[in-house]
Amino acid sequence: MATDTRERILVAGIACFAEDGFSGTTTRKVASAAGVNVATLAYHFGGKAGLYLAAIDHLYEQLRDVQPDLAAAGGTPAERVETLLRLAFRFARAHQTKIRLLLRHVLEQGSLPSRVRDEWISELLERVEGMWVGLGLPPDPAWKLKLLTLNHLVSRYAISEPPDLAPFVAGSEPHAAIEDHLVEVALGLFVL
Repeated sequence: MATDTRERILVAGIACFAEDGFSGTTTRKVASAAGVNVATLAYHFGGKAGLYLAAIDHLYEQLRDVQPDLAAAGGTPAERVETLLRLAFRFARAHQTKIRLLLRHVLEQGSLPSRVRDEWISELLERVEGMWVGLGLPPDPAWKLKLLTLNHLVSRYAISEPPDLAPFVAGSEPHAAIEDHLVEVALGLFVL
């Protein structure tokens, strides 16, 4: 029961922070959205700042738990990069609200949350560096910058709504066209 309550508060907090940012979100609004009182929110998270950190951690914990099967992704480096890019875009689409929360933070504060820089970036970069060989990619001193470029594109497109994308792509499924385009961009960046 306590786990369900904590999860409800977390989900409500993520939605509120994504919509109104940290400063525009109140504990009362989150508590109301979660169907609890403010004291219950404080019990589980210590307050708004604790909930905000938990919301950020939640996204990165889910990202860390994604375990791509590169061996099943195909034989060529291009096939493996395509599989990984599609997985990343679909993950971002499935977690739009959390991506919006992070983008809102960057827009409001001018930088990533310090928790992301201090606790998550190095772990994720080490993981990607380890996957580089599994992808069959040649050594590239600019790989981190290329990864950052893809991250920005994936994040921005993932939070875009179909009507906003429709004027730029052919067909009735804008996100499918965007996903294909992102694959082309990734293959071009990694010279495959």
